[in-house]
Amino acid sequence: MSLPKHIELSQTVKACKNQAITIQDAAVHLRVPESFVPVLADSCPDLIIEGNVVMAKRESNGPVIFTLLAFMSFIVIAGLMQ
Repeated sequence: MSLPKHIELSQTVKACKNQAITIQDAAVHLRVPESFVPVLADSCPDLIIEGNVVMAKRESNGPVIFTLLAFMSFIVIAGLMQ
């Protein structure tokens, strides 16, 4: 059973070193016309197109940093109360 082309594109982009691939390289890899690659990228919410490159969206570290700072503040406040 073969994966859908937009899933295959997403996995290909994420497997690249910089999580980016040119539209031409993606078309060759997926064996589709170059004009079809932007359509596939638009159907994936975790891919964006910048110029001639399909890139994976970067994940934000905001929630992780907020949780870490909150935990450290609880430790500091507990230490000051003793």
